[in-house]
Amino acid sequence: MPTSVPAANQAVVEGELRRAARLVDRGRRLERVLLLRAAAEWRGPTEVRADQAVARVAPCPTVLSVLDAISAPRESGTYLVVLTPCDDDELGLSVLSCAVENAVRPINRWDLVAEDFGARLLDPRLSKSEWRWLAESLLDAKPREGGWRRLAGPLLTLETALNRLTAVRFSSTSGSGGAADEEQLDGAALLEWTLADHRVARFVTLRQEERDGLGQWLSETVGPVARVIFRMLRAGQLADAVPLGLAVSELYAPDADGTDVITARVRAEERFFGGQAPSYADMRSFAEASESLVVRWSLGGNARLAGDLCDRAQQVLRGLGAEQLAGASPILDAGFDARLAALTEVIAQALPLPRASDLVALEAAWERLGEHRRTVARSMEVGTAAAAVRLTRWLALPAGEPRTLRDGATTYLRDHAWVDRALAHVERADTARVPSARAAYGMLYEAVRERRAAFDRAFAKRLAAWSERSGETEDLVLAENLLERVARPVADRRPPLIIVLDGMSAAVACELAEDIVSTRRWIETGRRDDGREPAIATIPSVTRFSRTSLLCGTLRGGGQTEEKAGFATFWRGRPSVLFHKGELRGGPGAHLAEPVLTAIRELPKVVGVVLNTIDDALDRGREDGQPHWGLSDIAYLPSLLDEAWRIGRPVILTSDHGHVLDHNDDLHPASAESARYRLGAPGEGEIEIRGPRVLAGESIVAAWDERIRYTARRAGYHGGASPAEMVIPILVFVPSTELVPSRWAEYGTPVHAPVWWDTPVSSTATAQARANAVGRKAKGKGVSRPGETLFGIEDLAVGGVPAEVLSDGVRVASSELLAAQRTFVRRAPEGPEIARLVDALVAAGGKLPVTNVAALMDQPVFRMSGYLAQVAKLLNVDGYVVLAETDGGRTVELNVALLREQFFGDRS
Repeated sequence: MPTSVPAANQAVVEGELRRAARLVDRGRRLERVLLLRAAAEWRGPTEVRADQAVARVAPCPTVLSVLDAISAPRESGTYLVVLTPCDDDELGLSVLSCAVENAVRPINRWDLVAEDFGARLLDPRLSKSEWRWLAESLLDAKPREGGWRRLAGPLLTLETALNRLTAVRFSSTSGSGGAADEEQLDGAALLEWTLADHRVARFVTLRQEERDGLGQWLSETVGPVARVIFRMLRAGQLADAVPLGLAVSELYAPDADGTDVITARVRAEERFFGGQAPSYADMRSFAEASESLVVRWSLGGNARLAGDLCDRAQQVLRGLGAEQLAGASPILDAGFDARLAALTEVIAQALPLPRASDLVALEAAWERLGEHRRTVARSMEVGTAAAAVRLTRWLALPAGEPRTLRDGATTYLRDHAWVDRALAHVERADTARVPSARAAYGMLYEAVRERRAAFDRAFAKRLAAWSERSGETEDLVLAENLLERVARPVADRRPPLIIVLDGMSAAVACELAEDIVSTRRWIETGRRDDGREPAIATIPSVTRFSRTSLLCGTLRGGGQTEEKAGFATFWRGRPSVLFHKGELRGGPGAHLAEPVLTAIRELPKVVGVVLNTIDDALDRGREDGQPHWGLSDIAYLPSLLDEAWRIGRPVILTSDHGHVLDHNDDLHPASAESARYRLGAPGEGEIEIRGPRVLAGESIVAAWDERIRYTARRAGYHGGASPAEMVIPILVFVPSTELVPSRWAEYGTPVHAPVWWDTPVSSTATAQARANAVGRKAKGKGVSRPGETLFGIEDLAVGGVPAEVLSDGVRVASSELLAAQRTFVRRAPEGPEIARLVDALVAAGGKLPVTNVAALMDQPVFRMSGYLAQVAKLLNVDGYVVLAETDGGRTVELNVALLREQFFGDRS
C-alpha cells in the first residue's frame, strides 16, 4: 500500500457519486457501494447528496473497517461511499463484487473537472505541479445552481479555468457561469472585491496554496493593482485599499516632494505593506485605478459610497501626517474645497469693479474647479460657483441705462433677467464646507444688486415717462395686446394652447424654456429675428388688472368670471375656452380633468389655461426654499405640454406679471393694501406713475427698489415698477416648422443666454476689439478672378501694419486661396466679415457659442446655420474641415492649425 494517497473533499465525493449514479442507472445495476482510493479521513457531513443520489460517507483505513462499513445496515436505495487507502488486491474479489464497476476507483480530480466543463481535452499546462491545487479548487468552487457553464469547444485551457475560478472567488456575481466568467478579471473588479467584507473573509479561509496561486495569477494578468492589493492583504490592511489608492495619488504624485512627503510615504509603507513597499510605478497605477473607480461610482448609483471612501482617504492622509496634500486632489472633497476657496478669493479680490486682468485669473480658477472629477457630488456648490463667475463677468462689462422703455424691457429680458437668475443662486449659497466663500459671495451679491438697482431706477423713469405721455406703441407688446399681436398670428396657423403662469418672471421663464427645449421636440419661434421679445404688464402689475387685461385683450380689471367672458369675446368667431387652476384636476387615473383633455384635443378650439403655482409660492413660500423652477415644479404644466404635443397644437407660455423675491430687507416706508404700490407722494426707491394704463386710479406710487414692501413679509411680491415685475416673458413653441407664423423667426438650438453666461468675457472682449480693428469694407464690389483678391492687403490692414504681422483673419481674407474659393461660392460673406470671424475664433481658442458668433457677425441666430455653411465653403479647402458647427449646432469650431496650414503653408 502506498505511503500516501490524496484526500477527498466534499466536491470530489459528490462528483464521484454523481458519476456512479449515472453508471448504475444506465446499467440497471444493484450495486450501491462506491469504493474511492483516498485517505481515510473525512471532514464533511456524514450524508452527502448529488442530484437525486444520497450516500453515507465512511472513512475506512483497513480492510476490516471496509467490511464492517459494507455490512452495516442502510436504507434502501442509499449509496455507501468508502474512502480507503486499500487497493483492489488488498480488498479481494468478494468486496469488489459489491462495488460499482467492481473496483476501487482512484481519485482523478481533473477527470471530474473535465466532466463538469464538458471538456474532452485538457490543457497540458494544467498537469504542472504549480497548478496542482487548481483541480480541487475548481471542484470546490463549482456553482451550486447549474454547475459550471459548458465549454463552447473541446479544450479546457489554463486561462479559462483560472478566469472561471477568479470569477467565483472575486466577482460580485459569485460565478454564475455566465459569459462574463470567460473574461479576465480587471483592476476595478478587484478593487470592488476589497470592499466586500464577506467575500474577502471567504477568500481568507481558502487553502493557502489556492490563495497564493490566485494571487500570483492575478499579479501577472491584472498587474499593479493586484500586486498592491495582495501585499495589503498579507499585511491585514485590505479594507483600506481604495481609500489608500486615493491617498497614494497625492502621496506619490510626480510633483510631491519634501521631507514631510517622504516621511508620510515611509509611514504608509510600514502601516499598509509591512515594510514591503510596491514599486513607485505600481503605486501610481494603483492610485489611478482607485480614482477611476470612485469617479465612476460618483457618476453612477454609488455616490454615497464614493463620498465615504473619499472621507476615509482624507483620514488616511491625516494619519500619515500628510493632510495638506488632500487639497491638491482632483477627487477628494478637500481638493474641491481648496479650488472653490481659491475661486472665491479671486472673485473677492476683483470686486467691486472687475478688470480684464481679474477675469484672466477668474477663468483660470473656474477652469481648475471644473477639473475636479467629483463635481457632480457637489452640484449645488458648483451651480453657485458658476453663477458667481457669470456675475463677475457681467460686472466687468460696462453698465448702461435704457434709452427707451422697449430698450429697457428687452435688456432686462435678454440680460438682466439672467443676472437675477444667477443672483438667486448666490443669495442662497451653501458655504458650510467652505466658510471663506461666504464673504466673497456676500460682496458679489451687494455689487450686483447695486448695479441692478441703478438699472431698475432708470427703467422705472422710462416707464413713468412713457405711461404719462401716451402708454402706446406700435411695436411694443403690452399685456392687453399680447393676444392680438402674438396669439392671433399663431392661431392663424393652428389654434394654440395659451398657458398663463401667474407671476412667472423673465428669470423663471428662462429656466422653463431650457427644460422644454432640452427634454422635448418643440421648436421655439418669435416675431423678432434677434431673439425673444418682452411684453409690459399693466400698471400696477397685479393679477386683477394685468391678467384680466391679457386674457380679455383690452385694459380692464376683474377676476375669473370677467376673464372667461373676455377670453370668449376676444376669440369671437372661433371656438375657445379658458380654464383656471381649480378646473384642471382629474379623477382617479387621470392627471387632467376630462373637459380639459377634450378641449385640447379639439383642434379648432383655442384653449387657455391659468396656472397659479408660482404666484401661490410668492404668498406662502416653497417648501424646498428654492427660487428656481423646472417643469416638474409647476403643477399640470408637463401634462399640458404632453397633450399639446400629442395633438400637434402650438403652445404660448406667458405670464401676467413678474415678481421680486424677499431678501430679508426691512424697507417698509408705509402701509398699504398692496405689497408694492400705494397712493400718496413718492419717497426714496419709489416713483409716481400716471397715464391711461394706470388702472388703480389717476396715479399711483410704485416701488422700483426691490427691497421695499408695504405689507407683511412674504416670500415674494409684485405690483411695483421694477423690470422684474413689469416685464412679461413670451415663449412660443410649435411642434413643426409648418406652424411657424409668416415672417416670424425660428429659433434654433442655441439658447438665448447672454454672451457672459457661457463665455469668458475676456476672450469675447479681446475678440471683439481685435475684430473691430480689422479694416474697412472695400469701396467697390466686383467679381474676383483667380489670382486676384477682392480685398487687397491695403484694404484690410490695420493702421498701415505690415502684412507679415497682420492677424490670421486679415491674412486669410486677403489671400489668393480665398479669392479662388470665391469663384465657387455664390453670395459669399465679404472679406472683412471673414477676417472678423476668424480673428474672433482664434482669440477664443478656436471655439465660440453660435449665439456669440451671431452677435459678432450681426446675424440672426436662426440664420447662422446657412451663414456658417457659406463660410465653410470658403475655408474648407479640398474637403478638409477647417470650420464646422459642433455640439449639436451650439458651437462654432475653427481648426486653427489646419487653417494656417491651408492658407499660410504653416505646418508647425
